[in-house]
Amino acid sequence: MIIALCGFMTAGKTLAGIALSKKTGKKLVDLDQYIEQKEAMDMESIFREKGEAYFRKKEEESLEEILDTEDDIILSVGGGTPMNPTCRALLKERTKCIFLTCSPKVLAERMLLLQNGRPLVKALLAEHPNSTKEEQLQILESWAKEKLQERLPLYTQCSYKTVDTTVWNVEQITEEILRG
Repeated sequence: MIIALCGFMTAGKTLAGIALSKKTGKKLVDLDQYIEQKEAMDMESIFREKGEAYFRKKEEESLEEILDTEDDIILSVGGGTPMNPTCRALLKERTKCIFLTCSPKVLAERMLLLQNGRPLVKALLAEHPNSTKEEQLQILESWAKEKLQERLPLYTQCSYKTVDTTVWNVEQITEEILRG
């Protein structure tokens, strides 16, 4: 069985995936890292040099490849993966997908802290070069609220369960994910 983790960026998919992998002994496959290895480029370079549309095409192809070759893994997908109808259907039909949710305020704090390697966050903050940390947090929180409103129905469409990661306790989160 493939346990897939979906949710907004910085909701904890990678960290929860690592913890689940350790707890279950299953291999962890991170879709973004898989694409980076296939393309021999990091995420920022792919977005900058080839564009988001190219990345999204590779994301769909890579998800299909993984699901065709693996059958007992932990799979962490990118925050935008479920926006693609094909990817959403694949996650729903071929995985046990868990939606990791988190408050926009905490997402903004995590995005500001972890912005390296996140081209969408960097681009958003670059539009406000002289903003203070508080202003950046407000910008990111507002953006997260807007994107979550768009994405929530799509995340829930491909998931059978939702787990809140606002209060980060990896042991409780992994237990909740594994609790049928």
